Amino acid sequence: MMDEASLRCAVFRTFSLLIILLISSVTLTKKESPDVYKGKRSPLEMYKKLFQEHRAIQLEAVKSIQNYGEYKQRHQLVKMTLEKLFKVISEAKVNLTLWGYIPGDPFPENTTIRDGLSKVFENTAMFGDLVLRLPDIVHSTYDKNKDWQLLLGWCYWFCKESGVFDETNGRLLHLMAQEVKLIEREENYTNPFTLESQLKQQKQRHGEKKEIKTKKKKKERKKGPQITRVEL
Repeated sequence: MMDEASLRCAVFRTFSLLIILLISSVTLTKKESPDVYKGKRSPLEMYKKLFQEHRAIQLEAVKSIQNYGEYKQRHQLVKMTLEKLFKVISEAKVNLTLWGYIPGDPFPENTTIRDGLSKVFENTAMFGDLVLRLPDIVHSTYDKNKDWQLLLGWCYWFCKESGVFDETNGRLLHLMAQEVKLIEREENYTNPFTLESQLKQQKQRHGEKKEIKTKKKKKERKKGPQITRVEL
């Protein structure tokens, strides 16, 4: 029978493996949708649909990390995730450069090139989820790595020009770029998941509760017996 420490290690290894598989996997399949053959959907539109489905899985994975174990365990898991994530992106960038693909080019029919694109798009988006939802942990590792920062700058440009990141994903890309200061932060930019923001929110909630209690006590005092002033 496994003791508690061994069980935690086993859970961590399993969770880590799932995250690595998620980073390494791509949404593309070798078999095209019948809609593509019939001309109802372009390959890009089909990919964007699959991309959105995969994004939902990624977001749930990041939410799971948010609630996983203690801070030290989350930090270890995020660090491992970032190392794998940027390794996959770096390899994909090298391949895309060799193949001569430039964002804005027609969406490729070659599945190998598509796999490379998918790895850049999906892992950039996943980094966005991580840095926005676990900012303090991500910054503690990411901010020390200049190679990652340069690579993410390339990813931001590549994804923005690709035509894949629109609406919700475009917003994610924009917020991610502000969070890591690839672009200037908007005047009202705040990340509610930072420790500083959470402490402010906690303090604000505490103040609001205190104010409600004070008002309630005053109201109760007013309801009690009152002495009316009688003119003599």
